[in-house]
Amino acid sequence: MSSDLPEFDPESVLFQGSGLLAVNKPAGIPVHAGTGHPFGLAEMIDAFVKMNPGLLEISPSRPVLPIHRLDLEASGVLLFGLTPELARLAHEAFEARRVSKRYLAVVSGPVKGEETIRGKVRAKGRDGYRWEKSSLDYRRLEGDERLSLVEVVPHEGRTHQIRALFAGLDRPLAGDTRYGKPKPARQFLEKFGVPGLLLHALELTLPPEVLGRERKIQAPLPENFLKVMRQKGWTKISGCP
Repeated sequence: MSSDLPEFDPESVLFQGSGLLAVNKPAGIPVHAGTGHPFGLAEMIDAFVKMNPGLLEISPSRPVLPIHRLDLEASGVLLFGLTPELARLAHEAFEARRVSKRYLAVVSGPVKGEETIRGKVRAKGRDGYRWEKSSLDYRRLEGDERLSLVEVVPHEGRTHQIRALFAGLDRPLAGDTRYGKPKPARQFLEKFGVPGLLLHALELTLPPEVLGRERKIQAPLPENFLKVMRQKGWTKISGCP
């Protein structure tokens, strides 16, 4: 394994079977190599499989295929196809909006008990960037005048959708130096001793046509998320593994 490539943690595997691999992606690791990123989680998995053949029942000669995206800064459930056929089925389910997703996020300031946010987010297409309609539902689970813990269900899969829409309400994710105000974002990171914003893909539910029956996959909260919850006195979230 290359010395500059972080080692994949097999304990992060959430599900494997029928040509599908689900992993609890760490925050700060991109899904795959790309602009400005020499490696991503896909390359880390491929390297691990080659160094540990048979451990994950993945063929070393066939790279894993990312099925969808998570923000670089986000953690949580991320799916990879182990065969082109399964990857196609799952991708089609995402495109048809048949896959349901549930996130947890910490946002700045107080928010309503529940609300639907609608707006537009900047998305990259074949002909360059454009503004596309986007929406989400959220529900406040805990909170005060400074921070709120929210459960979020996005309706689309736009890049930075959750971050952009909350920022549009003047309630950016705490610690988000891109969509929030830099000074308050840095103050949050320093006060709680965390490296970045808190956005976690807690749960993903695949429709029956992908694996033969409905499959719900959940990802435990990362330590940085739990660290803030402990400091705030927020209780464990119902339905969280």
